[in-house]
Amino acid sequence: MGRSSRRLPPGHSFHITLRCNSRQFLIAKGLRRDVLLAVLAKAKQKVPHRLYAVCLMANHLHLLLRHDDANELPKLMHWFGWYSAMALNRLSGRCGHFWEARYYATAIAPTDHRRVLNTLRYIHANPKAAGIRKGFYDPYSNYGHYGRLACDGISEWHPSFLQLASSLKGCSRRYARFCQHYRHKSKGGSRCHWGSRMLKRLVEKGRSSQSRKNRVSPGQQKLPFAFDIRLNQIPEGWHQVAVRFRRANGIRDGDQILKLW
Repeated sequence: MGRSSRRLPPGHSFHITLRCNSRQFLIAKGLRRDVLLAVLAKAKQKVPHRLYAVCLMANHLHLLLRHDDANELPKLMHWFGWYSAMALNRLSGRCGHFWEARYYATAIAPTDHRRVLNTLRYIHANPKAAGIRKGFYDPYSNYGHYGRLACDGISEWHPSFLQLASSLKGCSRRYARFCQHYRHKSKGGSRCHWGSRMLKRLVEKGRSSQSRKNRVSPGQQKLPFAFDIRLNQIPEGWHQVAVRFRRANGIRDGDQILKLW
C-alpha cells in the first residue's frame, strides 16, 4: 500500500518535524548539531526557501519554513535528509538509516497569524519544555534571532512576527512577552517499558562488538570531503556557519538575571 500524498497548499508555511531513527539520541552531541546547521545553510542554496524557525534537540528537530513553490518541499526535505544522514553517519562512524522513514509536515496559512506565532513559540520552547533550559535562549534554537534581533546567517523573520508592532524592537518585545506566557502541555508518561530498554541494550551490545572501520552502506555516495573522526573535525566553512548561529542565539551574560535563559 503506497503512502498517502502530502497536502501542500501554495503560499503556506510548513512546520517540519524530523526524528532520528528509532528515536535514538543521535544528535545529542554539539558537533553533530553543528553539522546540521551547516547542512541547513547548504539546503538554502540547493533548494532556495525561507527558514523561519529552527530547534535541534537530542533526537529530533523542528523547522518552520516556506518555499515559493510548495510542491518543492519534498525535494528540499529529501535532499536535506539524504545529505545530513551521509554527513552524520560519516562523522559518527555508523551506517544505515539515520532518520525515521518520513518527516511530519503541517501546513499553516499565511493569514493565520495566531497559529504561526503559536508554532514559533512551541518550537522555541522545546529546550525549556525538555528541562534543558530555564528559558528560551539556546545555541541550537533561533529564538535569539527573534528575541535579540540577532542575525545568525540562516534565519529570517516570519511575516506574522513583523505584524506584532510598528518597529522591529517592538515586535521583539511583544514576542518575548508572548513566549513568557507559554505553558508546556505534558504528553503523558513514557511509552518505553522494560522490554524495550532490554532490547535496546542487546542491540547496542551487538553493534559495539562489530568493527566500524571503513564501514560504508551499500550504494552510499561519498561526500566531497572527508571527516577526521579521530579529531572530531568538520570542514572549516561548516564550523564557521555553526559558530555564527550559536553566537547569535546562545545564552549570554545577563540572560540568567533577566530570567531569559
